[in-house]
Amino acid sequence: MGIYYLSNKFAISVLVRNHRYTHYIKAKDLKDLGVCSVMADGPCSSEIQRRRVELVENCSKHLTRLLDVLFNVGAITEEDVSLVEGSAHGGERECMRALLDVLNGRGEESCRAFLYVLPYVQEETGFLGKLGQAEHIKKHKEILARQNCLVDYLTIRGQDGDEEECGCLTDITFSRQAGYAMPFQYRHEAAGVGDGFRSRGDEVGRQDQTCVFRDVYDNLLSSSVSGLNMLSGVAGSGKTTVVRRLVREWAAEPNSTKIFFSLSFRELNLITQEQSLEEVLSDHYSHLKPILRGLLTSNPAQVLLILDGLDEFCHPLNFENTPKCSDPERVQPIQAIVVNLIKGNLLPGVSIFLTSRPHAVSKVPPVLVSQFYSLLGFSVAQQKQYFEQNCSSPEAAAAVWASVSSHKPLLLMCHIPAFCWIVSTALHDGISCLYNDTVTPDVRSPNSSQRISKPVTVTEIYCCFVKSILLFHVQGRTVASHLTRLQHAPHVLCETQPVLKSLGAMAFTSLLERRFIFNSSDLSSFNLDSTKLSQAFLVETFKEDRASLTFEKGFHFVHTSVQEFLAALYYVFQSLSGSDPFAGLKTSTGHYLTLACKQMASAASKLSRPQHLFRRRIKKALHCGERHQSGHMDLFSRFVCGLLVPTTRSILNGFFPDEPRTQLLRCQPSLDRTPVFLLHLLQTQLRSTTLTPERQVNTCHCLYEAQDPGLSRRLQGWMKVLSQQTSDQSDVVNKDWSELAFLLQLSPDLQVLNLDAQGLNADGLCRLLPVLPLFSTVSVGQNPLGPEGAAVLSLALRSPDCCIQNLWVVKTALGCEGLKILVEALKENHTVIDLRMAINNIGDVGAGHLAELLRTNQTLRDIRLRDNLVTDKGAEHLMAALNENTTL
Repeated sequence: MGIYYLSNKFAISVLVRNHRYTHYIKAKDLKDLGVCSVMADGPCSSEIQRRRVELVENCSKHLTRLLDVLFNVGAITEEDVSLVEGSAHGGERECMRALLDVLNGRGEESCRAFLYVLPYVQEETGFLGKLGQAEHIKKHKEILARQNCLVDYLTIRGQDGDEEECGCLTDITFSRQAGYAMPFQYRHEAAGVGDGFRSRGDEVGRQDQTCVFRDVYDNLLSSSVSGLNMLSGVAGSGKTTVVRRLVREWAAEPNSTKIFFSLSFRELNLITQEQSLEEVLSDHYSHLKPILRGLLTSNPAQVLLILDGLDEFCHPLNFENTPKCSDPERVQPIQAIVVNLIKGNLLPGVSIFLTSRPHAVSKVPPVLVSQFYSLLGFSVAQQKQYFEQNCSSPEAAAAVWASVSSHKPLLLMCHIPAFCWIVSTALHDGISCLYNDTVTPDVRSPNSSQRISKPVTVTEIYCCFVKSILLFHVQGRTVASHLTRLQHAPHVLCETQPVLKSLGAMAFTSLLERRFIFNSSDLSSFNLDSTKLSQAFLVETFKEDRASLTFEKGFHFVHTSVQEFLAALYYVFQSLSGSDPFAGLKTSTGHYLTLACKQMASAASKLSRPQHLFRRRIKKALHCGERHQSGHMDLFSRFVCGLLVPTTRSILNGFFPDEPRTQLLRCQPSLDRTPVFLLHLLQTQLRSTTLTPERQVNTCHCLYEAQDPGLSRRLQGWMKVLSQQTSDQSDVVNKDWSELAFLLQLSPDLQVLNLDAQGLNADGLCRLLPVLPLFSTVSVGQNPLGPEGAAVLSLALRSPDCCIQNLWVVKTALGCEGLKILVEALKENHTVIDLRMAINNIGDVGAGHLAELLRTNQTLRDIRLRDNLVTDKGAEHLMAALNENTTL
């Protein structure tokens, strides 16, 4: 019941539930209701001024109801209402400030009326708000459940829509730790695939622990959890899938006290004008606008805000210089909103779940992270389970698994869930699309006749993926046999060539611009529409345009790796056809005539040197990713190398020209093999002293995709070196440590890295840094490492993935300085139990550094120190430390 003072007329308005009536009474009746004390003369206007900040902070949400009541009782006029509502551009708080100014101008009686009706308005709004909030949240859950429904883009299994969700989901493995350590400098995310499943048998000293989705879900829904939770995972590891499943399961949870808001950085990139946080959320969740302010301010601890894809955010985050803002109504740039949310200035107490690829994790200061999750992907057992669940029969699943498990690079990639999905599609029903479409095996080339009919490289997998989509999904499921469809594949690929080229051109352009979301006008500019073929590679989304009350279509590729493959497909097609892949993408018309003149003037010279232009274009493709340390366009360059292999291109027979400009490839002895110039170019890059370690690793991947016949031979040679089966040091100067780092990733079962007396210096050790933390034993004795090498080892020891238990650095010229660097790292490391560092001349000062470590280290069990120039003085330091140490 609400009781309101009616100025001059002495009326009481009584609100009972949804029924209101007005009862006129005498002045003496007001005394019975306790109104006289309120009506008595008093400094009400002074009280309002004194409580101004509190009233603006706590009563702005009741503004609409206050205006209604105060106008009805005559405390303010219609002009006053218009004046207050005219301040809406500054938000509800600004309107509340305007109302208080109006009341102050109206005088004591209006102020008295305001103070009297305020508590009853608050009570009424609270009662109705609770009824309305439950209905709004119910609607919110229904909308989010539809937006995040289980997606099976290509209906690989042809599953029934009514099938239980839990029956078609393979669980995924996470690691969890409190906070996170800053990733070390040279870590490239491609080198991290599968790391989490190596050497996890001995968990002693590990700072993280494995968990599954349910653990993450329960932790995020816990009422005690607040602050920033981060999820890191490589491209395709399932970050967005995890987000969708989180939202979906929350929407199905009837008793959850949390309220989810989910935003992607792809969507935030589309915000070009300054907005307030409240406006951003209102635009995305317009159905919650009536209760949004109450949800955000009344109890922020019940809110979980999901921000998906930090690595795709196109704005820099400046955590040091961004102005502090705690007002959700204040208009500011979108990057400032993100910074203030993460720092806890906006909506203090709210829980935030932030996802990112590894390279962008360092954008967030570690001190702000309360819980850090890493998506390890599928274990080997989960990979096998996934194929069993997503293939049409147990026989098909067994065939796919046999193909994948027989090739370590594919098995390594299958730690990534998205790649497992692509493999399932590529190897449709367990029969590879590598089957020759037009000729019988007996007339194939000698090299191809020896090859198995299963894809070996990642490029071959993606070729089969595209082919499978065209034959078995775009064409629909008919009674035609698998063999019949494959025989008609060249015709299908020829027919769909224009659309695939347009998709590839759009993919290539957007990769150069780092764009991942497209609208209808983007599709039109590349002569694309929402045909069944386009829909097979693009996902259609809808965003509400509140200005026109319509929905705007948006599109993105089914996966970023598919976008990179289609871009490479377009690039190689144009290059093999003798065309410039960039020519059709130049949108500037101002230089058109100049460009045309230049092209005409150089036409004759170009015709005389097509091989030079072709090589130049391929070299340009390989350099596309060099500006990015994140791995952006690395897959593109690998796919370009793979598509230059004729036997790989033959999978898409019918798409490429029947007779490509063969003069472009005259430099190779056989048209069935990888162009010699490509192998020479890649091997030259690999030997470059200026190429960073991560770029060299990518070059090794390019060599693998180009099917360099020398890789297997070099791997065998390295294995002999690692097993100390050879003492030949004649080729020490020619050892390529980046190549070794790549090849070691293809041998995930190797636990001991033995590089004693191999001429390994600090620079070579730095190139091995991506794989150093992954071995249980690292022995680099009798190598000229020096303090610089100690610095590299310290980075490996600080790695969150460090598995090193035995570190043997005998006779590596560490000296006192190098030992000090190692000691600082070992203070943070909890895995090393055996340290062998004889003959390093650490002296008495170095012994003092080591003694300092031994006073606190609880992990080391064995240290070998002979021949280190330690005198009695140094021995005294060590003896004092040993009195405190209990683990050696």
